[in-house]
Amino acid sequence: MGASVRPASLPFLRHDDIASCRGDFEHYRREGFPVYSLKRDEKRQELLDLLVAEHAGIIDQTGRIKQTMHGLALAWHYQPLAWSIRCGNRKTPIELFSDDMLFLKAIERRTKLGHAFSDGGLRKILRTFSSTQSVSNFRPTAAAAVYHRLLPENGVVWDMSSGFGGRLLGAIACDKVDRYVGTDPSTYAMDGLREMAAELVPMAEQLGRRTLEVELHQTGSEDFLPGRNSLDLCFSSPPFGPGHEKYSDEPSQSYKKFPTQREWLHGFIGATLRNCAHGLKKNGILAINIANVAAYPNLARVFLRYAEGNGWQLVEKLQLQMSKMVGLKHIGSGAFKTEPIYVFKRHGK
Repeated sequence: MGASVRPASLPFLRHDDIASCRGDFEHYRREGFPVYSLKRDEKRQELLDLLVAEHAGIIDQTGRIKQTMHGLALAWHYQPLAWSIRCGNRKTPIELFSDDMLFLKAIERRTKLGHAFSDGGLRKILRTFSSTQSVSNFRPTAAAAVYHRLLPENGVVWDMSSGFGGRLLGAIACDKVDRYVGTDPSTYAMDGLREMAAELVPMAEQLGRRTLEVELHQTGSEDFLPGRNSLDLCFSSPPFGPGHEKYSDEPSQSYKKFPTQREWLHGFIGATLRNCAHGLKKNGILAINIANVAAYPNLARVFLRYAEGNGWQLVEKLQLQMSKMVGLKHIGSGAFKTEPIYVFKRHGK
């Protein structure tokens, strides 16, 4: 924790805001970081809201996947350590929260925006504060929409980088998924995924969802060989290059095993694509969400060229709607950032 700072002594705070900021500061110093923590009845309601949410129709005619947030809080409940994961060289939300001076500045920023203070509001400002970045979770409704679009009835999917559970929740929400196979090398992520499956799959059945089989493996996708011709869909959002998101310090992490861009592309992506080709049925589909990042500014183009050069035929490109664009030129435009989801079939399959 940073050195103790009294809010009233900080020159950047307006006099009228001092009492409010002091109260918020002292509250969260007592209560700690506001991770998502849902009671059982809250989980049930979140799950019910996800199950009845519209997902089949959120992909429009242009292939844009509209943004809906059902199920995200439920997914984050099982991954409290995600707030400490570093993205590039930026501070984590936990580091910002733990630094008294920066935390007070974040409180002041939120106060100046005129919003009532809450756990959700604090999480938002801690994610977006200058020099800070947090990892994202794949939206469960977006995952359910992709499953609905790309899977046959009674489909089997392999999520190669299961991460924080958004695609697992999407599988719970989509009745086309009969079996979800998930792999991830992170101990913390896998612990959360197992807890999520153990609690939510039977809960979803009680709410009327037909049985979903979940199979989880703590291993990297480059090392997991699915049964031949056992999969209808391989769908995931892998790490965006070596070192962009350091999910853990475990040696099984792809950025540890393959530290250079070339090693990562051939050793991690290449081996994963070969394992997908082995597991997919005839006419099976591969869908990959991957985008450019500061540390790998041409990643999407490099990935696409690599996949097409190794026997994969691009048949569709979906656009995953992300956060709303900010800045003067975007005021009133309603424009959103997007990330591509590349959809392939295998030549000869």
